[in-house]
Amino acid sequence: MSHADAPLIAHELYVAVLGAGASVIEMTLSTAGARIRITAYGQDPLPVLYSHGPGWQIIDGLCHLSGLTTDECGLWAQVGTNR
Repeated sequence: MSHADAPLIAHELYVAVLGAGASVIEMTLSTAGARIRITAYGQDPLPVLYSHGPGWQIIDGLCHLSGLTTDECGLWAQVGTNR
């Protein structure tokens, strides 16, 4: 499974978590049918600026779904044909 926007989305998620000051970032990629979910995860809760800043507009425009992880330490985005 591949998606043309996946590298850009992964980059924006990574930059947001890195910009929030995370010294270690865990990136995961999950697939299910025609869907790809990309997650960037740091060790501390993300300030609002990094979880909904300028890069978020890029992520939001390219993804079907996106959000903050339940512990607020990471960001995720989903692309694919299923909404």
